[in-house]
Amino acid sequence: MLQPMMKPVARLRDVAERAGVSVSVVSRVLNSDPNLRVREDTRQRVLRAVGELNYTHNHAARALRLRRSGAIALLVPDVTNAIFSEIFRGVEDAAAEQDLVVLLGRSEWLDEKNNVVSRLSQQGRIDGLIIQLRDEEPSPHILDLLLPDMPTVLMHWHQRGGLSSVAIDDAEAARLAASFLIDLGHHSLGLIGGLPQTSTAQAREAGFGRALIDAGLKCQPEWMTRLGYTPSSGREAFRRIMSATHLPTALVVANINAAVGVLSAARDNGIEVPEQLSLVAIHDTWIAEHISPPLTTVRMPIYELGATAARVLIRVMDNGSKYHVLVRDPAPVMAVRGSHMPFPRAGACLISRQ
Repeated sequence: MLQPMMKPVARLRDVAERAGVSVSVVSRVLNSDPNLRVREDTRQRVLRAVGELNYTHNHAARALRLRRSGAIALLVPDVTNAIFSEIFRGVEDAAAEQDLVVLLGRSEWLDEKNNVVSRLSQQGRIDGLIIQLRDEEPSPHILDLLLPDMPTVLMHWHQRGGLSSVAIDDAEAARLAASFLIDLGHHSLGLIGGLPQTSTAQAREAGFGRALIDAGLKCQPEWMTRLGYTPSSGREAFRRIMSATHLPTALVVANINAAVGVLSAARDNGIEVPEQLSLVAIHDTWIAEHISPPLTTVRMPIYELGATAARVLIRVMDNGSKYHVLVRDPAPVMAVRGSHMPFPRAGACLISRQ
């Protein structure tokens, strides 16, 4: 006797595709999120898609079946940083595919004396953790001490260890930035890098060095700094490089926030960008388009980093295995704006010492 074929169960992603919105929007509509701002016709389109696909949103039953809370936590050093807001969007969308909600907090939540994450875990309120450690505290060993049983994924971490990790191709980003300037005729390049103990800084410095070696060039030690990714560290790095005997014609700045400090310091010192000094920064955020001059940057797959981290965490929660993923798709690309200029250029005004 032929058995009737069962229709496949609709997923949150199916509803999102039918309604033409992201999975996070569908999830927030179904959860009546008071902070969601969408047009009423969009909300109705989501609800129609739910009805047409006969989608059943039963988060409580799913959580009970899996013995989970249905929530994960994302910890980043600075929740106001534009880079991290894009990461959060990726994490939230990927988590919503599995009907998971995301708690967003600062890395300080892992403070040994006030370990918020440990309390949330003990109370059964979160099932897993995605974290980017602060540059000043780069060792993941602290997580083994504070959260030994918590499924955890490290972001922006290139070194394979006991915890799962997801990173983007920082070395390729720096190589691309340096090669872009070299192709414009710049043979005197400097690097404003991150703190030396961080894996992202190490990878970006390696990529920068590879570009110079491929071009048969050398970087003067006084043209390289390893002070960090903040605007203030960018200002200090610029001051140190400008105190060198001979000066570079272009700088790769390993983080867009540091590049903001570099631009500010250049302006304070009467150095014109790009007429006297070309700059290329790694990472592309809204800031790059709204400062003067607009920053030429390397656009990185930040959204995909967050989405991949969430999907890897879900796999860790499911089977307890360890994964180490390097996100290469989409590849880093140049976002060409106004902070660079070819060299040599007729009539260009170079930095000179009085």
